[in-house]
Amino acid sequence: MAPPNDVFISMSDSTHSTSHQALRESIDGKSGLIGRFNFGIFKARGVRQERLHDTPYRFWSTYAIAYVFGRRLSGTVDVLDAGGCDGGTLKLLENLSLSGTYTCLDLAPTMGPPANSSIEVTVIQSSFADFKPPRRYDAVLFESSLECVENYQDVAWLRNSLNPKGFAVITLATRNTEYLWGDFPTKGGGRYYLDYEEIALVFGAIGLKAVEFIPLVGVSGRLANYLLHNYLCPIVRRVFKITVGRLHPRLAQMDPMWWPNRLISTASVVLDRLLCFWPVGHCIVLERA
Repeated sequence: MAPPNDVFISMSDSTHSTSHQALRESIDGKSGLIGRFNFGIFKARGVRQERLHDTPYRFWSTYAIAYVFGRRLSGTVDVLDAGGCDGGTLKLLENLSLSGTYTCLDLAPTMGPPANSSIEVTVIQSSFADFKPPRRYDAVLFESSLECVENYQDVAWLRNSLNPKGFAVITLATRNTEYLWGDFPTKGGGRYYLDYEEIALVFGAIGLKAVEFIPLVGVSGRLANYLLHNYLCPIVRRVFKITVGRLHPRLAQMDPMWWPNRLISTASVVLDRLLCFWPVGHCIVLERA
């Protein structure tokens, strides 16, 4: 799959080595380690519980985002949710007892007026390429939304939209995960992914540096993600709809995989402590270079 245009090209061995070294230095200058699984994310506070009943990738990314926000944000903050759609991240900010402003940016936002929130909410309908930040932010979140961006110059505004101590959090799948998502990419989902070696070069081109890097989902979670998304969930939901759903129409909107998903994701985390390699994605924290 081709990388984002105009940001990086197919790398020679020497360029590959240089970008890999840059990433090593930007992530952990002392130990030189990259891609170290951090199971401390599962002690994060403020986690949005309703998001833990999905695939292992969503399970891990939900904890990782809460982990980063819980450690880095406090008091009054300005947060931009880039690709926020329904504005669900507002719940995380409320869970963390934060105040300030929350901006939901999306090409087709579905967020409605929040009820009884102490946080000032703004909804902006815009593409990333056309967006002009009205203020600077303490945190900018791209949860899987950069997977829909082919040219990273579309988000070149990110650097100057950050406060001096501001940061961006990005969750992004690796290139070897296309088979995990079935027909999702061809139906409007993200399809532009990045591997470790490309991260420093790509974000360095728009004036950002990686300061924290958390791999998401190990081998057992990858297998569970594949089976759940492509087989188990569709089959169980289809059977439920034509059996229980017909007999009890009021139950037709229930998700029979609600609790099984969470139990399977939790079990995969336990197994991935032993199988912590071949990640499905990354949670990357960026700051101004």
